[in-house]
Parts: sequence; structure tokens; C-alpha cells
Amino acid sequence: MPMSKRTRRYFWPLPALLVLLLSAGCSVFKPAPPQAVIIEPELPPAVVVQQVPIEPEHPPIVIVPVPQPDPDPVPPEVFSHRVAIVLSGRQSAYESVAQELEQVLEDYSLYDLSDRSQTVRGVFRSIADEQATAVVAIGLRAALSARALSTVPVVFCQVFNVYDNDLITENVKGVSSIPPIGLQLKAWKELDPALKDVGAIVGNGHESLVEEAAMAATELGLELHVRVAGSDKETLYLFNRMVPDIDGFLLFPDNRILSRTVLDQMLSYAARHRVQVAVFNESLLSMGATLSSTAVDADIASTIVQVLDRFERNLGSELPALTPLTEIRIQTNKALIQQYGLENTEVGQDTVAGAL
Repeated sequence: MPMSKRTRRYFWPLPALLVLLLSAGCSVFKPAPPQAVIIEPELPPAVVVQQVPIEPEHPPIVIVPVPQPDPDPVPPEVFSHRVAIVLSGRQSAYESVAQELEQVLEDYSLYDLSDRSQTVRGVFRSIADEQATAVVAIGLRAALSARALSTVPVVFCQVFNVYDNDLITENVKGVSSIPPIGLQLKAWKELDPALKDVGAIVGNGHESLVEEAAMAATELGLELHVRVAGSDKETLYLFNRMVPDIDGFLLFPDNRILSRTVLDQMLSYAARHRVQVAVFNESLLSMGATLSSTAVDADIASTIVQVLDRFERNLGSELPALTPLTEIRIQTNKALIQQYGLENTEVGQDTVAGAL
């Protein structure tokens, strides 16, 4: 790269000077320039100015009420849509519920599956022809038939082994076959304040029932001892082993694990050991049961109307598999009550109790 003229003039004498210095044997070192001393000027003390924050202007708060959901309407006392009542047979327990339904249904027809003049399929063809909006099935046979053949929603009642028979679907719901266990245990505790340990034996598929009973027993200070059986012989075996450790026995109406022979033996064995037996059928009082707790037919009918109303308002999907009852009828075996020294009690021979 060519140098400028000024640069050439500046560097021309350097070679001669270097030769002269080297030949003289002298080393010349140029002293380093002195470091500059920087003197920082003194600054005046900082003055802190406190700023007063200026609050931003907020728009006025407007409270908008949150819309509340409409409360459920009060269930009707009378259902006005057409309903078909289907009886499994002419048993008094079924007919008494049908009679109460007649008081709360404005438009209904009644069918009896034990009537041989018409087939089961013929019954449900007739129900479809009359354009019923729902079916009320009373008893297990009617419930099974309605589940298989009905084209409209079904409400069943008077069926204990619901899950064992696979009855529940989106359009098939039930009403409990037994009154609230909490009300039964409460009445029993009032009858015998010394009651402490209660036993029960059920078949498979009643976990929710056992849970309900256990919770009710705990609230009343009772200890519930539950066993699961698969046959009537196993029920009798478990019962005999349980009796020495309990004050009372809660007999569920599970016909899969009970027979008339085994029932007689259980009630006889309980009497000999002074163990009270609470049942869900008043006819067992004469066989040696101490206390019976039965559903109130009018309560069954009004509960069915509530379920029908939910179906009519397209709320069937919100219904539980079984809608509980709210009332209970208590009856006692007067002879055993006196024998056990429980005659001084407010629980009478025919007491109807409401909800807890």
C-alpha cells in the first residue's frame, strides 16, 4: 500500500539512527508517560424529592346481579298425564299401592300381568296404543317386563333386589322398596335405649344400602355388624355365630338368601337368646319379630308422582337410580315388648313417623 508523502518524511531517518545506537552498545528506553490522575469533582449532595403518587381514576363500580337458577317447582300432588299402572299380581302389597296411585293420577289405566286373558306383550302393545306417557310397574315381574317392552319412561316400586336384576337404565328408575333405615333405627333406639350392637345379613349388590345403614347407626351411637351371604344356609350359619355378640338383628327382605324354614329357625333362635329382630314386613311379628318397619303406601304413591314429574320435564337423567321414601310405619309385638320390659315407650302399636 503506497505511503503518503508525510509518512515517508517521518520514517526516513530511522534506519540510520538505529544503526548508530546499536554500534554504540547503548540501549535507550523511552520512559513511560506518567499516568494521568483523574480528580473527580465533588458533587453536591443528592436531594431526594418525594413524589406524591397520583392515583389513577377508576370508573365507578357497577354491581351486576348474578342470575340465580330457577328453583325446582313444587312436585305436583296430582299427575295429569296419562299413565299405565302394571301390577305383577294381585298381592295386597301391590294392590294397596295401586289404590293410592289412583288418588294422585288423573288419567290412568290398570293392567294385571297375572290375568291370563292377555299376554305380557299384548299388555304393552295396548299401553303403546293408548299413548301413555309413562308406566308405573309394581313388583319385580312388572318391572322386568316394563324394562324390556316399554317405549316410554318407567317408574317401578316394591322391588328389593334392583341391581341383581339389572333394572336401572336412563328411562327406568325406581322408588325404594323399604322405608328410610335411619327412621327405623331411630324408632328402635327409642323403643330400647339400651340397644347397642345390631347385626344384619344381606346378599350381594346392596353396598349402598349397607352404607346408609352404617351411617344411620353411627349417628345413633349403634354398632352395626354386617355379613354377606350367598344362600339361606349360609345366612343361618352366619346368624347363629352372630347372635352372642348382638342385642338386635335387622332382617332385610332378601329372598335370595332367605327361606321360610331358615326364617323360622332364625326367629326361634333369636327368641331363646333374647335378641330383638326388626323386620320390614308386619306379618313377621306373629312369627316372633319384635318390631316391624314398613313403607307408607301414600308416601310411595307421592314419591312415584315426583319421579314421573321429573321425567315429564325431561329431567330423568338427573334422577337417582332409587328415590328414597320419607315416611315409615312402626308396629311392635306387644307380647315381646312386655317380655323384654320395654312396655313404657312412646312407640305405639301403629306409629307413622316423618323424615329425620
